[in-house]
Amino acid sequence: MKIFNIDNGWSIKLPENWKEEKDEVDGYNIYYPPDSDLTIRIPNFHIFREVEKGWKMLAPIDVLSHVFDESIKNIEVRDNVKVEEKELNLNDFKIEDFKLKCYEYTYYENNEKVYSISCGIMVTGYLLIINLYSALKEEVENAIKYIYSIEKIN
Repeated sequence: MKIFNIDNGWSIKLPENWKEEKDEVDGYNIYYPPDSDLTIRIPNFHIFREVEKGWKMLAPIDVLSHVFDESIKNIEVRDNVKVEEKELNLNDFKIEDFKLKCYEYTYYENNEKVYSISCGIMVTGYLLIINLYSALKEEVENAIKYIYSIEKIN
């Protein structure tokens, strides 16, 4: 396995032969294996909340959770899809003091069905979104194991 560093102190472990790209427009990290339809897109955010008189503090987890939920609602509206919450085993994570929310959905892109799981990992002040995509549901479900390798280094 190879450790890929993501901005803001996040990292993910993926197989050695995986490729990494940076989306030039959005700044997302993109990972994919050769000879596969599977893609992992990871946007991450460092979020502050203004409290008063110009003072800022790191956004609390409940605010980040709301931001993630709103992004999922935008997917539902934009792609006219039904998004369902997906449970993952929280005991398998190596991150402390975090919240995790995952959703799964399918949509059509260029007349091809795409299966997706989107997970938001939230720690105070940071939101990491992991989007797994493939035409094959089995590929996406098998790739869930990589989410458990994510770590946050302070």
